[in-house]
Amino acid sequence: MKPYPDSSRTAHAAGPLCTCPARSGRVLAAALLSVALAVPLSSATAWAQAGAAPVTRAAPDAGIVDEDTDTPYVPTPADVVERMLHLAGVGKADYLIDIGSGDGRIVLTAVTKFGARGHGIEIDPRLIERSRLAAKKLGISDRAQFLTQDLFESDFSKATVISVYLLPKVMQLLTPKLAALRPGTRIVSHDYAMLPEWQPDMTLRMFVPDKPVGRDRHSTLLLWTVPAPVAGRWTFDLPAAQGGGRVEIAVSQSYQMLTGKATLNGQPLDLAGLRIDGERLRFALEPSGRAERFRHEFDGVVKGDGVAGTATFNARSAATTAKWEARVAR
Repeated sequence: MKPYPDSSRTAHAAGPLCTCPARSGRVLAAALLSVALAVPLSSATAWAQAGAAPVTRAAPDAGIVDEDTDTPYVPTPADVVERMLHLAGVGKADYLIDIGSGDGRIVLTAVTKFGARGHGIEIDPRLIERSRLAAKKLGISDRAQFLTQDLFESDFSKATVISVYLLPKVMQLLTPKLAALRPGTRIVSHDYAMLPEWQPDMTLRMFVPDKPVGRDRHSTLLLWTVPAPVAGRWTFDLPAAQGGGRVEIAVSQSYQMLTGKATLNGQPLDLAGLRIDGERLRFALEPSGRAERFRHEFDGVVKGDGVAGTATFNARSAATTAKWEARVAR
């Protein structure tokens, strides 16, 4: 299996992920669709000692297969797990959902080392039981739950952070569902991207000497932040002190990529730095052509059909700031 074929991304040859005995029904489907994030048995982590580490055997041309469940794993070194959580900025205020959680290692690490809460989604009930046992031994069952669910039928709305290590086809199928989550939700993936239309906000490539798959022993971590929907025609009035007038900005959107055109009383303005980061909308306005130069900068939080924040007028000279609001017609 190879990473998603998008030349704009850093990619490497991964080779086959697993070979495993045939398994029936939905468990077999889950084994083929999701890859559990596992840390090597040699990692001296508290959650491994609590019972998360499986008894494993090598699989030809693959990662590791759990002998208790015949579940395929691609062992993920502990530094990769922690780097994923660091990249997503996981903290005490977060609720993490790990999609295809295997024996629960991502959730257990997020809770014990980062102070978050969360739950894992896994279709194999035996792995769920192992995860719950590990959480109980660590004394974190109230903050780390594990649910036997189909990932396509699961509710992700509670999450502030989503972690995934899924095959490229599954990532593509999940893209619309993930893009519809609450704006500001962070999604961190190991090695595999979503649909090419939704480029990651950040990509990190790290050397992993003990990675069991891939020829160059590197992992690629990808981070997305769900953007607020801002397509439409935004309008607001400039203060009288800034000359007044009605500003209109027509915004087109493809995920976090924005384009737009601005006018002041029907006359074109230059629109610069238009961007959306989760719920945060930012842009600057400047006059077109040879008119007297000024630069007004706007920074606000999108809520529904409105945005509210601050405006910095004449940012290049005697700047003044004021509250700012705008509304959108979709």
